[in-house]
Amino acid sequence: MTGRGTFWTWVKEHRKPLFILGKVVVGGGLIVFVLFRLLSKWDEVSGSITNALQHYPHYLVLGLAAFVGVYVLGNVRWLVLLWSHHVRFSYWRASKLWFIGHFFAQYMPGGIAGGDLIKSYYVATHREALGRRAEAVSTVFLDRFLGIIGLISVLLIAVVVNLRQSPAYRAYWVYALVLLGVAALVVLLLFNKPLLKRLPLVMWLYTRLPHRDRLRRVYDAFHFYRTRPVELVVAWLISVLVHMTTALEAYLFGSALGLHYTYPEYMLLLALANFVGAIPVSPVGNVGTLEAACIAFFGQGVAELGALALALAIAIRIAYLLWGIPGLILYVTHRKEMPHEPVEETVDVIEHDEVPPGHVQTQEVRADD
Repeated sequence: MTGRGTFWTWVKEHRKPLFILGKVVVGGGLIVFVLFRLLSKWDEVSGSITNALQHYPHYLVLGLAAFVGVYVLGNVRWLVLLWSHHVRFSYWRASKLWFIGHFFAQYMPGGIAGGDLIKSYYVATHREALGRRAEAVSTVFLDRFLGIIGLISVLLIAVVVNLRQSPAYRAYWVYALVLLGVAALVVLLLFNKPLLKRLPLVMWLYTRLPHRDRLRRVYDAFHFYRTRPVELVVAWLISVLVHMTTALEAYLFGSALGLHYTYPEYMLLLALANFVGAIPVSPVGNVGTLEAACIAFFGQGVAELGALALALAIAIRIAYLLWGIPGLILYVTHRKEMPHEPVEETVDVIEHDEVPPGHVQTQEVRADD
């Protein structure tokens, strides 16, 4: 074996620790960068936060309260997807899982993906999901995907609105169109099973994945939503409202801190920052990536704005962390409600494309399958 072949064999065997090491290096580097900026701009950052606490506490309280709107709308979006599959969760039941997922996304390694995995586990093991475990799990990932589509939509809206205010925002058309094209390609692949099966790379990856039967069942449940366009449109519109509410939260924080952009500008700049913050390079949540993105987009290379942008990022981070505390409390109490013994259940699975919409084939599996 050649030296090159030996090297790639070693990389393949150690890809998991290498991936973790890469996240630690990149994410740690971003965190160090943010801390360095914080220390170098400490007087400006602390001064803006102190001024906001003394003179504009009502803006900070309103910004913190705006997260309630994010929670309410996000929970309704998830329920729309769950009820489409006749998984009849109550609003309170879904709320507990939503907050638990948010807690893990903010405080634990894995970030948003880790929060979604925990949320998937709990929704699959609840008795309301018995008989439709794959369908229940698929809603978590579709909920996240529709959130991304909603973010792209808000970005497009914001670019159009802000073009009237400053020609400098024309450059953001490129970002918006690229993201829109990627999203359209993903939608085409997800909801066109024959096309997906004709892609050699996809099938090659599928044959090498563990738990392929479970993944197929989740994908079939995901693919089932092509027969539910009304629910998808409603969930997408809710996603747009979620991100507009998030922009309102940032606008209120920024107004208190002295970062005076218009609300449409907050929609645009925060959408871009959130896209960067969603890149899974940080070892814990999106710590470092979101802050660095806020400095880049809200600071726009101006030293004074950079300090205020960092203060804004800190305010947003504190809000996320505070609203993660209810998830911790619910996690401790919620674990007692989980079934501990495997139970028999019937899982509805859409096996083939020729199954008529609304009809499913049924097969018996165990809950611990």
